[in-house]
Amino acid sequence: MTSTGAESAGAARGVTGGTVAGRGVPGGGRLAPWLIGRIITLVVAFLLYGYAAWSGIGNFLGVQNQRLQLGLDLSVIGWASTITLVVLPVLLFAAGIVITRRMRVSHTVFTFALGFAIVSVVNLDIVLALPLTSIFVT
Repeated sequence: MTSTGAESAGAARGVTGGTVAGRGVPGGGRLAPWLIGRIITLVVAFLLYGYAAWSGIGNFLGVQNQRLQLGLDLSVIGWASTITLVVLPVLLFAAGIVITRRMRVSHTVFTFALGFAIVSVVNLDIVLALPLTSIFVT
């Protein structure tokens, strides 16, 4: 078998199969499937948790606007619930990143899904089950 000029030049530099002396060459080999899965999981989780935090900010601003229009003050439950809607998704996303640092991709997906389920249940409980009379001081 004869080698082409590019193959012989690569062999002279010590480049074989995308590695240089046993190290991976950037752009020279495939990304590991677990890395691709982890990146996709983190991006999807970031978007879901980010949307939950963004809607929490919207609810916080809406409640503040309603408070000012009605001339009422917020109760302790009102402050705690509106702040929880903003802070909980951010805290659970950060906790998910810390917890799943060395986990398999399937465990990472499950952990982030569980965290998002917790965020969703708390969000629905606060938005739908909490009466307006407990949010405002009358």
